[in-house]
Amino acid sequence: MGGLTLPIWRKPPRISVVSQLPTDPISPPPFLDVNTLIESSRPVRRINWFWIILGAFALLTLVGNIGATKDPQISQALQVLTGVMMVGIAAVGIAGSIMTVRKLRAQQQIVDAIDEMMQLRRWEPAGMLLDRFLTAPVRSVRMWATSLVQLAGLLCRHHRFEDAIAVQDFIIENELLDDHGDYVVRIGRAMAMLREDHLVDADRAISDIRKRGPAEGTAGLALVEIYRDVKTGHPDEAIEIFSKHLPQIRLQLGHRVADAHALVARAYDMLGREPEARAAYERATLLAPAIELQRRYPELLKLADKYPAAPAPKEVT
Repeated sequence: MGGLTLPIWRKPPRISVVSQLPTDPISPPPFLDVNTLIESSRPVRRINWFWIILGAFALLTLVGNIGATKDPQISQALQVLTGVMMVGIAAVGIAGSIMTVRKLRAQQQIVDAIDEMMQLRRWEPAGMLLDRFLTAPVRSVRMWATSLVQLAGLLCRHHRFEDAIAVQDFIIENELLDDHGDYVVRIGRAMAMLREDHLVDADRAISDIRKRGPAEGTAGLALVEIYRDVKTGHPDEAIEIFSKHLPQIRLQLGHRVADAHALVARAYDMLGREPEARAAYERATLLAPAIELQRRYPELLKLADKYPAAPAPKEVT
């Protein structure tokens, strides 16, 4: 007994639960995350309760008719129940239609508001509203396609051209737009490819656009081809396309005709034809601020120190 020792009990150390929690803050989801927004905004097939109720009504009627042959009271009760169910089906149908129209109208108002913000160049609030809008399923494929086109446009505005191309590819591959809308998206995708220096892919995309569009081409296609030739060092071809399609460009591009004038100014400058370059650059900056043209086409930065921009018009006092 003298050599036997008992173990001494000690209170186990207290483990702090708080200390085991991760200390790094949780990162918020990225702004305008393409994969997340596309998946979360997919239109879902909704349950049509009207047809379910109508099927139940038909089944009840069939069962009642079988029972009515044995008991007249069942037939009378069935007539009352049938009337109540018909009124209920009508009420459910009307209420469901009203709710569906209201939700569609609410989403359409959001899409219209985003489009208006983008036209007014309010890029940040437009992006925030679109980011929230695409976190839930869109109620129609048409609105979904429109919102994805807006997403691609905002991504280009933020110079996220790879993401914009991914969205445009998704729209094209899933055939979400009609022929005209698809054509416009393909032109935007070709321009984004040029901005990302995917020159081979852009040239292939331009050839495909030419096959799909009218034989005489369009102003949008002409602008992309001018930019391609300026970017790849073919100023003569850029000037030729500009001269050939200038009436069409003026008619179809509106104030964006400034882009064409600015790019052809760069083409003239590459050939050392400074008087023509100066005149074209002045016409371009009369229609759009020089800083905005340089943001769209970084190649124009080389013109900023050589040629003066058109003076801004004086304010009316």
